[in-house]
Amino acid sequence: MNRLKVVAVSMFLMNSYLFSNTIEEQNKIKKEISIEQNIQDEIKNFLNKNYSPLFINKKTLKEYYSLNQFKTFWTDENGLKDISLTLLETIKNDPVLKPIANNIFRIDEIEKKINNSENSKKDILEIEFLMTELYDKYSYYLLNGSINWKAFQDKLSELEKDDEINAQWDRYEIKINYKELLKTAIENNDLSVAFKELDFNYPNANKLIDAISNLEKVVQNGDYIKLPPFKTLRIGDQSEVVKVLRQRLMQSQELTKTCENSINAQNIVTNSLTTNENAQEMIEEKVIISCEEIFDEDLKNAVISFQKSHGLYADGIVGLQTQKFLNKSAKEKIEQIRVNLERMRWLPRDFGEKYLLINIPDYRLKMVENNDIKLNMAVVVGEKKHPTPIFSDNMSYIVLNPNWNIPESIAKKEILPKLLKDPNYLASKGIDIYQGWHKDSEKVETTEVLDTLILQDVEAVPNFRFTQGPSDENPLGKMKFMFPNKHAVYLHDTPAKSLFNNARRAYSHGCIRLSRPDELLMTIANDDKNLNIEKVTQILETETEKEKAIGLSKKIPVHIIYLTSWVDDNGELQFREDIYDYDKIQEELIY
Repeated sequence: MNRLKVVAVSMFLMNSYLFSNTIEEQNKIKKEISIEQNIQDEIKNFLNKNYSPLFINKKTLKEYYSLNQFKTFWTDENGLKDISLTLLETIKNDPVLKPIANNIFRIDEIEKKINNSENSKKDILEIEFLMTELYDKYSYYLLNGSINWKAFQDKLSELEKDDEINAQWDRYEIKINYKELLKTAIENNDLSVAFKELDFNYPNANKLIDAISNLEKVVQNGDYIKLPPFKTLRIGDQSEVVKVLRQRLMQSQELTKTCENSINAQNIVTNSLTTNENAQEMIEEKVIISCEEIFDEDLKNAVISFQKSHGLYADGIVGLQTQKFLNKSAKEKIEQIRVNLERMRWLPRDFGEKYLLINIPDYRLKMVENNDIKLNMAVVVGEKKHPTPIFSDNMSYIVLNPNWNIPESIAKKEILPKLLKDPNYLASKGIDIYQGWHKDSEKVETTEVLDTLILQDVEAVPNFRFTQGPSDENPLGKMKFMFPNKHAVYLHDTPAKSLFNNARRAYSHGCIRLSRPDELLMTIANDDKNLNIEKVTQILETETEKEKAIGLSKKIPVHIIYLTSWVDDNGELQFREDIYDYDKIQEELIY
């Protein structure tokens, strides 16, 4: 009996303890809920009445906190969380933004406010909201860049109005909810969760960013040496300027070793290393010439390396174009890199598993599949007066033995004037005339168009369609690759193959001419059930007078881009001529 009483008392005491502990826990939870509710109420009140946003509007700020049930992101009962400091350090040390981060994001002002905070509720809430605004502004920058897009579009409109240049650049619209990303990042205590989603991911972009630091060291050491004026330098030349050229190429590391200290003039002539007219006198006077003044094989190879990394004709001869790029300062190159990094933010974050990439200033097309380059060829792009537009779309069909429907602008500016001079011009080129652009438009006799031309100005001529059938004269060659778009641009073959031998290849009216279209066709056919290569070959060889369109079973993303600086697949830093002056325009609009 006594034993039962002991057990009963023990159970009573245990239940009493558990009950009291439960009450304590419940009170603690109630207190926490009360504090949280209090903070939520304070956030709502402060947003409604007392806070004036620094970077964004109050409506956007309310949306952030509404999504988070009006809980804090950056602060807690202990004050500022570590993740807040991470945000500040990330922005301050952003290598692309570094020169202007403080001006754009007012970092000094925010840090001063944090350091002077007295940890009052008002101070903490102001800092909380300020950090959210800072995150929003930085997120917008990562996604869209800091080139004023509207101002850039206005500049393009001015080009059309003042110079009749129809320049088109489409920015790829990426829709990402910054607010959802912030909530996820805070829950994971990791801001990179958000920033990786927002930031660009162009191949080797990080190496391009690293190049800025290397060039900044060159600037700190006095920048690149400027070459004095000269016509040309080539292997065998002897000159003081060659010594300067050596120094310049040593700075950019195309030349990595020095030559021997000196060389006898007799040996120079014997080895045919110089074309100096005074060589005989130098021999008689036993002149000793510094090898640094002699343009030797090593220097030629260094020049070729420089030319390749700048898209120049790589012949090892330093002419005017090579001089122009050699005399570009490191500071100018840093500005060029920065503007290219900014425009990378206008590109899709995912190009696709298999896609075509055409970089206009590089005059090249690449087909990439699972990060491997399957095809790499030279292309011709639009000339400066007729720039190729920058945009992305999907290739959906191929046309064999294509007709060329001559654009209205070309017809009026080029075809009709020739027709006035030679009534047989159209017949000699296999060009037919139609009443309009509908596929069932009636054919028109050349005499009718001539009569109209005689009576009216060329600009007043009705909208006739001039169509050149398949032939050796057709500028579209044997095939064209179609990705229907508002710019009416496509890829095509060309009979003018000699143009691909030139380093600078801006000759078209906007479409892109392919140096090896048959290889592109074959590569696509290898992975597309609608393209039977034997049937395609038969059409090209036997049905040469009839246009044939074939739809693709798999659409292929096509990205036409404009980069004048990037790091290639071999890790080499590349620069190109700004053929359309877009660098020049955008450098004035950056930040």
